Amino acid sequence: MIEPSRLHSATRSPWRRWLDRLATGMIAAGGIGVILALMAIGAFLVVEVLPALLGGRLETQRVRTALTPMAWGTLKAALWAMVFAVPLALGAAIHSSLFMSQRLRSRMKPTLEMMEAMPGVVVGFVAGLILAPWVERHLAGALTLLLMLPLGVLLAAGVWRRLPSLWRRQLPLSRAGLWLVPWLLLLVLMTFWLSPEVERLLFDGNLRLWLDRELGLDYATRNAMIVGLAMGFAVMPSIYALAEDALSGVPGRLGEGAHALGATRWQTLWRVVLPAASPGIFAAVMIGAGRAVGETMIVLMASGNAALMSFSPFEGMRSMAAGIAVELPEAVPGSEAYALLMLAALLLFLFTFLVNTLAEVVRSRLRRRYRWIGGGAA
Repeated sequence: MIEPSRLHSATRSPWRRWLDRLATGMIAAGGIGVILALMAIGAFLVVEVLPALLGGRLETQRVRTALTPMAWGTLKAALWAMVFAVPLALGAAIHSSLFMSQRLRSRMKPTLEMMEAMPGVVVGFVAGLILAPWVERHLAGALTLLLMLPLGVLLAAGVWRRLPSLWRRQLPLSRAGLWLVPWLLLLVLMTFWLSPEVERLLFDGNLRLWLDRELGLDYATRNAMIVGLAMGFAVMPSIYALAEDALSGVPGRLGEGAHALGATRWQTLWRVVLPAASPGIFAAVMIGAGRAVGETMIVLMASGNAALMSFSPFEGMRSMAAGIAVELPEAVPGSEAYALLMLAALLLFLFTFLVNTLAEVVRSRLRRRYRWIGGGAA
C-alpha cells in the first residue's frame, strides 16, 4: 500500500516542481512588468514636461494660475471623502472583526466588499443627477441628519448599557448591526419630519438664503459635500476590507489576556488591539486616500467642475484628474495647454507615488514598534 503511493509521488514531483517554477516566474515577471510600466509612465511625463519648462513655453505665473485651483480641488475632494469614509469604514471594521458574530460576519463582510466593484461612473451619475438635487431641496434635513446619526448611535449605546441584563441578552452587541437599523430608520424619518419646522424657526424658512446672508456661503448644487459623500461611498469598501483583515489578524490571546487583567472592552480595543493592528489600518487609510486623490468620474460628475479655491463644503471645485479628462481630448500636442495638462498629470503621479511610499515607510516603522505586542497585523 505504501510503495505505489511513493512511486506515484516520485513520478509527479518533477511536474509539480516545473509548475512551481512556472508560477514563480510568472509572478516575478508580473511584478517586474508593473515596476517597468510605472517607470515608463513617469519617464513619458517627464519627457513631455521637461522641455516645456526648460524651453520657456510654460511661464511660472501661468502654471500657478492654472494648476493651483486644480491642486486645491484635488486635496479638497480627497479630504471630504476621507472625512465621510474613514469613521464609517473603521467603525464597521472594528465592529465586524471584534464584536459581530461569526455567522453574521461571514455574510456581511462579502457584501460590503462587493461594493468596491461598483464603477465610479455609476456612483458619480447617481451623485450628480439624483443625490445633489435631492440634497438641494432638503438641505436643512440633510445637514441635520449628518449631525443626528452619530448622536443617535451614541444615544442607542447609552440606552443599551442601562437596559436590564435580560433585555441586553435579547439585543446582543454581536447583532447590533441588525437591531440598530430600525432605530436609525426611525431617526431618519423623524429628522426629515421635523426639519421644515426647525428651518422655519432658526433660519427664516430658507437655509440657503440664510447661509448666503449671514455667513456669505453660496450653495452650489454640485459641491464638495456631495463629492465627499459619493467618493466616500466609493473608497469605504477598500478601507473597510484592509482594516478588517488587519484587526482580524491580531492574535486573540492579546484581548483575552487584557480581559483577564481586568480591562474593559473599550480599554482592550484602544490600548491593545488598535496598536497591534495600526500598521494595517494606516495602510488601509492611505490606500483609500490614494484612490480618492486619483478619482476622476465622481469628481467630474458631482463637483460642478468649477476652478474655485475655498474652504466651503457647499461650493464646487475642479480636481487634476477631472481637468485632464475634460481638456486633454481637445489639447493639441506641443501646445501650452497640452504641456500644462502633462504637468498636472506628472504632479498627480508624483503625489500618489509619494503618498504610497510614505504609507509604506510609516507602516514598516509601526510594525517594528508594535512587534512586541504579538506581531501586529499588517
